[in-house]
Amino acid sequence: MDIEITNSHIDQVAVINIDGEIIQVNRLWEENDNNPFAVQTGNDYLKLLNELDELAAYNGITDVLNGKMTYFHTTYASSLSTEIKSFSMLVTPLLEDKIIIGATIILRDVSENENEQMEVYDVLESMTDAFISLDKNWKFTYINKEAERLLFASKEELLGQDIWGRFPEAINTVFDENYTKTMKKREQTRFEAYYEPFDAWFEVNSYPKENGGISVYFNNINDKKVRERMLWDTAHHDYLTEIPNRLLLYKNLENKIADSIPFVIFFLDLNNFKLINDAYGHDIGDEFLVEVTNRLKDELTSKYFLSRFGGDKFILYTEYIDEFQVQSDAYQILAVIEKPFKNTALPPMNMSASLGVSIFPEDGNNVDSLITAADTAMYEAKKIKGDQWIRYNREMSKLLNRRLIIEKSLEQAVINKEVYPVFLPQVDILNNKITGIEVLTRWNHPELGVIHPKEFIPVAEETGQIRMLTEYIIDTSLFIYTKWGKIYNFSEEVSFNISSTLLNEPSFVSFLLYQVNKHSISRDKIAIEITENSQLYSSSVILNHLHDIREAGIRIVIDNFGIGYSNLAYIVNLPLSKVKIDKFFINSIGNNQKAEAILQSIIGLANNMKIDILVDGIKTKEQIEFLHVHKCTLVQGPFYDDPLTEEQFNYRLQQFGIQYSDRL
Repeated sequence: MDIEITNSHIDQVAVINIDGEIIQVNRLWEENDNNPFAVQTGNDYLKLLNELDELAAYNGITDVLNGKMTYFHTTYASSLSTEIKSFSMLVTPLLEDKIIIGATIILRDVSENENEQMEVYDVLESMTDAFISLDKNWKFTYINKEAERLLFASKEELLGQDIWGRFPEAINTVFDENYTKTMKKREQTRFEAYYEPFDAWFEVNSYPKENGGISVYFNNINDKKVRERMLWDTAHHDYLTEIPNRLLLYKNLENKIADSIPFVIFFLDLNNFKLINDAYGHDIGDEFLVEVTNRLKDELTSKYFLSRFGGDKFILYTEYIDEFQVQSDAYQILAVIEKPFKNTALPPMNMSASLGVSIFPEDGNNVDSLITAADTAMYEAKKIKGDQWIRYNREMSKLLNRRLIIEKSLEQAVINKEVYPVFLPQVDILNNKITGIEVLTRWNHPELGVIHPKEFIPVAEETGQIRMLTEYIIDTSLFIYTKWGKIYNFSEEVSFNISSTLLNEPSFVSFLLYQVNKHSISRDKIAIEITENSQLYSSSVILNHLHDIREAGIRIVIDNFGIGYSNLAYIVNLPLSKVKIDKFFINSIGNNQKAEAILQSIIGLANNMKIDILVDGIKTKEQIEFLHVHKCTLVQGPFYDDPLTEEQFNYRLQQFGIQYSDRL
């Protein structure tokens, strides 16, 4: 057998004959001492393999010599030295005239390749991401430990298995869609998907492999989804009541509009809620809002979407059926609010609400216009007082625009002195002399003309501009009052209407005392008029401030007495100097015997308590005579004078002093 083996070959090469004897080797084979398979010429190679119990190599070479295999390939490790080596063995038949006469054995040191593979293996196994490899037939060819954990299956269970057969629930899902795209279009895909059998969200990256299969990296992102959901809930739900907020409301309404489904919006605003905050504090106010929310959720059906629009405002919407349904729903919502609150953590109280209604698509074709319409209708309902609802109509938009003008221009009106004080004389009917003046406020708007206080004072209250307005009127009026004192020796009592909200603020009480001192006015010449409401009887802060004001020498008057809370038991606790009886009772003289009887009782009660009484709204001589008979001598109203401007009161003082002609 004449075979030449080149010594320039980079591998170890040997030739064996048909019996397995080594008949020729190259230099690398001869020089190798780390390979037990690289024995020298003359040795029986097959016998050696048999003795080393390397049956795979023995059988492979035998099969090549016998013509059963066209070639044989295997790898093995050598540990004859301190360094472990890995070798690749390739056996091919040696032919002469197409007859197998032996075989060529090529040995290659593949230790570096083997180490690289081991490094790849170590990396894959130590990855925090799960990893699987699929061949072009969708069969698992590799699974790392993290993938075993997330797929709840071992390598032994998965290797060689079809992924769709093993996980049929993933067929026709985003997993199927993206894996197929990577496999067929050879495009990387990245996606997040929920796999229901594991109740788990996965983040997945799939890559095409050179051999036609795909490699998939994935991990469980349940924790991430929980955090995302928490962030979403925080962004879309009210922190206090935990119901949907304005953002989520807008999104849902936009979807409803896109679907062209008619719906009705109910804009709900609690009446006088600010008084609760001022009387009991914001903590109690927050608890009250939670109580309102829970009641709306518990007592209304699930057909309503309930959201907190802000403050004490809520918006509900539901499918629109007909006008009868709108009316029925409105009364149902109001009825839920007006029931007495029984939460022992809250003070006993009743609440009412105002409700504005708008309908899509009749009242608007976008969220803002529909909510604005319902808001406009709500403000009209609020003017009526009590539990009321009003359906929006387009005429209301004019009223809303007017209100917005008032709200935005009030501060500038004070600066421009469009707002000014007027003075209503208070008269003793026994001697027809002015005993005091009540300061009222007027506004002559350059665009809207004269605006009545009943219109702009509530706006000032709601927008927080009432303090600015009140402080301006007090300072201006006291300046004028001081001039009258110097010129006309006028020194009668001057009274100001003060919001209960302001009495809740210590700084305003300080401002009031500062103004009196600033203008050098005796404190017993100053009175503040406050309207009856629950705050006066329930807020310890306001009660303390009223006592401070009274102890400072300033007189305190209850305004509109008889038509508010009129809780006579609590009047004992208020440091009152005077009560002003509402004009409702004086207008009832000669017309309503019950009202007359109540008026007589109030006069008698006040006289017995040695509290001054002033009756508002006097128009006729008959009314004067009635009051004279029942020993009520202080009055104000058009029978004597309407409110007078500074110039008009100047004229009265200049021409007539404080005396009126005999009216009895």
